[in-house]
Parts: sequence; C-alpha cells; structure tokens
Amino acid sequence: MGTVGIIANPAAGKDIRRLVSSASPTSDMAKIGIVRRAVVGAIEGGADRVLIADDHKSLGRQALRGLEYDDAATSVEIIGDEVHPASFHSRRMAEQLQELGVGALVTLGGDGTHRDIAKGWRDAPMVPVSTGTNNVYPQMIEATVAGHAAAIAASGSKPLELIAHRAKILDVTGEGIKDDLALIDIAMVEGSFTASRAIWDVDTLRQLIVTTAEPATIGLSSIAARVAPVTRHEFGGVHLRFGPGQTVRAPIAPGLYHDVAIASYERLDLGQSVVIDGPGVLAFDGERDVVLAPGQQVKITLNANGPWVIDPTAALATG
Repeated sequence: MGTVGIIANPAAGKDIRRLVSSASPTSDMAKIGIVRRAVVGAIEGGADRVLIADDHKSLGRQALRGLEYDDAATSVEIIGDEVHPASFHSRRMAEQLQELGVGALVTLGGDGTHRDIAKGWRDAPMVPVSTGTNNVYPQMIEATVAGHAAAIAASGSKPLELIAHRAKILDVTGEGIKDDLALIDIAMVEGSFTASRAIWDVDTLRQLIVTTAEPATIGLSSIAARVAPVTRHEFGGVHLRFGPGQTVRAPIAPGLYHDVAIASYERLDLGQSVVIDGPGVLAFDGERDVVLAPGQQVKITLNANGPWVIDPTAALATG
C-alpha cells in the first residue's frame, strides 16, 4: 500500500525569534508526540512501510518507544545517521527518502525547513505540519490525520492531482551563487553578513518577492498581503520595494507587529523574473542566507513546479 517518510527538524521553532517576539518554542517532546501520532496515522491509513529520518535528538527513536503495532503488516524503520546541521539534514533526508521509493512525506517544521526539504526533493508529495515560527507553507494539521493522508497518497489509490496541489516556488540564479529556491518569500535586506539569519528589523528591508500573501498569516509575506493579497492557489505572486510611500502595519512574527513603508509593488505572473543587484543579503523564507557583493546580480523567477502539497480533507474523503 505504499511507503510513508517522516522528516522532523529538531531545530525548528527554536530560533532567535523567541527572544525578539512572543513566538512559543516547539519542544522536543511535542515533536516526539507529533511523529508518534503520524506513524499511527500512516499505519491506520494502510502504509506497509514507514521510514523515519534520524536526527541528533533521536526524535524518531523516542517516538517509537512503547508503540505497539502489527509489524507483520507494517515495517517501521529509522534511516540515516544525523551528524550535520539541521538544514543539511532536512535536505539530505529528503534526497534519501526519494531514493528509497517513498510515496509521500509527513514533514515537521516551518517555512525554512520545508525550503530545505524542497531543495532535496523538489516535487515531493507531502503533508507539511507546522512546528516552526513563520508558518505560511505548513499548516496546523493534526499529525494523526497527516500520517493517514500521506499513506493514502503513497498508496496511489487516488490520483495525486485530485488530492494535492503543486506549490509555487521562487527559483534563484546568478553569477557566484549556487542555484537556490524559496517557497514563500525572498527578501533583499541591508547588510554584509547573515548574522542570526532570522529577520525582525523591518528597517533593513529593501525588496520582497512572494509566492503567497495571505492576510491571516505571519511573517514577511503578511506585509505584501496588506496591499496585494494572493493565495497559495493563485497563479501569481507579488514584488514589493520598500521606502517612502504607503505605510502598512503587519505581523512579522508571533505577537510582533511593525509599521512598514512600501514605495511600490507589482503583481507577478508565472514565469516572470525579478532582477536584484547587490550589495545586500538575500533572505529565503525568512532567513538570511546569501550575501551579495556590490554589483552582483541575481534573477528570481516565479514558477509553479514546487512540491505537491497534499490536502488531508481530499485524501480522506470517501467516494
């Protein structure tokens, strides 16, 4: 009936935004419980194999302690040997699960974690479960249901096109950098180093490109939602330039609002590109990652060939 993979980022929900905002941390015990319930859901959904990515906190191993199931019907295994940073772990585990023939994933983390997973397996079918800070891409989904939905998707009993949608994605190319991507937003900010990576000082923002700008979300994309809303299902995005102009107030982190001045904005069509020049730092899905030198140029293109995001309601619906 198919193989389900589970990736849990132990570092998700623990960054500096717990100090500069009212964001709550997601404890290891909470993640262990989520993984455990996802395994139960996958088994109940008919998966004949569940593969859990190992990590330096052994979340998967702890989740399986004392868990009773019919091991003759379902094989549950821990894979990998995690000794790398969280971002590389998520990427490498996604690559490995794809190589092992996994049919669908249950993934735990925020926007940044899911970006890393997409870098490892771009068109992965997944049920993204929110355990990070800025959670636009993953949703608040009960893990039991997430595991069950992933098992149905992995079985192939329902066409993927009927129970999932292809996420939009921002592809980044340029001289002197590796090809990269983001799932929700890319910001150009002032500076010459990545520092703590997470962005909370909106005064450093210079430009923002988003795939999704939904009013009821948190993070940089919520700024765009104030002037040019675009849902995750619409075929388009938004490009903002910051500076004197229209001022909006938006929640850039849990419990943290800021006034932001927008000089101009334009809507983007699929396939449309934006060129950005250095100096500055590119932040991918809320985290600073690439430093651009003066005159260094990158091209950011909006596409619709990202991961398959499984809709649990559609997957579990009868008929």
